[in-house]
Amino acid sequence: MRVIFSNHSTAPVNLGGAERSLLKLVDDWAAKNPDFEPFFFTKAPTGLFTKALDERGWKYRAFRFRGWALPSPQPAPVAERTTFAAADYQAVGAMIDELERLKPDLVVTNTLVAPWAAFAAKTLGLPHAWFVREYGDLDHDLKFQEGRRRTLADIGLLSEAVFTNSLALKNHVASAVDPEKISVVYPSVDAGFVTERAAQAPASTPFPQSSPGLKITVVGRVEPGKGQFRAIDALGLLKADGIDASLCLVGSWKTPGYDLELRDRATALGVADRVTFAGEQANPYPYVEAADVCVTPSTVEAFGRTTLEYLMAGRPVVASNTGGSAELVEPGVTGSLFDPDSPRELADALAVYATTPGLAEAHGHAARASVERVLGSEFSQEAAITRLEGLVGQPAYKLPEISRYWFALPGDYASLGATTARMAAGLLASRLRTRSGLVGRILRRPGVATRRILGR
Repeated sequence: MRVIFSNHSTAPVNLGGAERSLLKLVDDWAAKNPDFEPFFFTKAPTGLFTKALDERGWKYRAFRFRGWALPSPQPAPVAERTTFAAADYQAVGAMIDELERLKPDLVVTNTLVAPWAAFAAKTLGLPHAWFVREYGDLDHDLKFQEGRRRTLADIGLLSEAVFTNSLALKNHVASAVDPEKISVVYPSVDAGFVTERAAQAPASTPFPQSSPGLKITVVGRVEPGKGQFRAIDALGLLKADGIDASLCLVGSWKTPGYDLELRDRATALGVADRVTFAGEQANPYPYVEAADVCVTPSTVEAFGRTTLEYLMAGRPVVASNTGGSAELVEPGVTGSLFDPDSPRELADALAVYATTPGLAEAHGHAARASVERVLGSEFSQEAAITRLEGLVGQPAYKLPEISRYWFALPGDYASLGATTARMAAGLLASRLRTRSGLVGRILRRPGVATRRILGR
């Protein structure tokens, strides 16, 4: 059984949750089915994702494309839209050719932002499944070119099955997609791997040596949506309450200067000496191990992979009560939840651990035990693989036959290059002189003099 997987990211700095979840899904599927043969469509140029494919010996092809959910304001200038449309639809054409060559049994899209493999699959009438692992606009501030609801509706139209990574995201997608078509699958994480890596020494000092108080770790890309500023604000409130605590932020930042904004925020609150910016780490787990409690302060998380990893490492989690993390944390047992609009709630939740001896350890033990329940539920990888295999050989939606011609048009227009105006004028003149053009239609009228029409 040959399955094509389409992924949108080159992962130039680190493997994101979507890429890591896809790799684990394919790993598990390959272990389960000896006849399973994966092939990958991914974005060019190559990066850490293709490196991971090379390490596993999996074949892939990289394409240049953009997407239908973008960080830039919409609508973009016409020149920009047409330029990228040409690249996007050239990628669709190349994907169609590749699908015809590979003859897969199923195509799976692992991205909200790039529909091109879905278009290619539906041009040929192949079964297609879609993994939606993010909100897009709510969590990453992306702008949908056709709006959120229309985009989600198209995802449902182009797929025989849709998978989300939490109940919260399923409810979100179900606003535009038939709920019967949607399945929930929690990403699988290797608990043994997390435990083994957590036992290693951290590459740098996680917390100030002079801080005997509560130690707090946040892992994730440093950006406003991930909410590190909320943890800093809570640290300031704890200090005002006379509670000693320190914070370690692990992760890269893609917006230049944002780390300086956070440092200035910590300075203004008088806690700059209690905040460590560890940056991107190949092994973030020792920083989790060094903490008493971990925090997921995001505005909204589709799933909350780091939340699950915190639990695996035996650390209680204080998470925002929005999105998928709220499904993973059991308040009063493995951690607590807070309103992301209330730094006071976050500070109070952390204060409980700081002032209640033994509570962090007790919740940490319960956290580690809860992971098996979460991953062994009806939302398991095994259940997802079973449903995916069930799509093979089933009837699949197919786009109109004209779609292949449409997908080729932007590339044809782009090939005009710098002589576009001249060639367009030549095309117009040709159309006027041919039997199908204006002159041709006039000439075919009864009683029209050819010489007079042509000016001779």
